[in-house]
Amino acid sequence: MAKNSISMAASERDWKAEDDMRTLARAEEIRKDPVRLKAAVAKAKEKMAELGALQAMKPGTKS
Repeated sequence: MAKNSISMAASERDWKAEDDMRTLARAEEIRKDPVRLKAAVAKAKEKMAELGALQAMKPGTKS
């Protein structure tokens, strides 16, 4: 059982490393594409504004 859980943990770390590598590759592709980068930054600003509005709400109030 312990050997199986160690193997699963190693497999999980390997999968995460592969996934992180793909994420970094996609991020680099986006950074190199001005149109995609501009759209991503605009979307991030939009989401930040939404979160800021939620944070400003007092408990028990509705928007």
